Amino acid sequence: MLKPLLEEFLKVEGVSAAVVVGRDGFVIESAVSGKVDIEALGAMASTGLGTSEAMGNTLGKGELSQMLVELEKGPIILSPLSADELIAIVADTTSNVGRIRYELKKNKERIVAAL
Repeated sequence: MLKPLLEEFLKVEGVSAAVVVGRDGFVIESAVSGKVDIEALGAMASTGLGTSEAMGNTLGKGELSQMLVELEKGPIILSPLSADELIAIVADTTSNVGRIRYELKKNKERIVAAL
């Protein structure tokens, strides 16, 4: 049930991967088009999100809802799904970040329910 939900992100222009990762960095499920090292992505996404959550807590800024990493060749969007899982969406420079964020917000509860 989870894989078809992740595959929906691949229909958004520029998206090359949607990956659900455990907080331990291990990939739970993925949908990928093209060449993406999902194992490395999982490990780094877990670490990056955890560090950003700690920063928000330390600074008294509250819970992290989403993290956007803007890179030369496209964005990576990270978002916690639960206490144990997160999602990472990898895109290229042709993508519309707003559309990706909208799709994530629209489908987040369905993804969590499928875990």
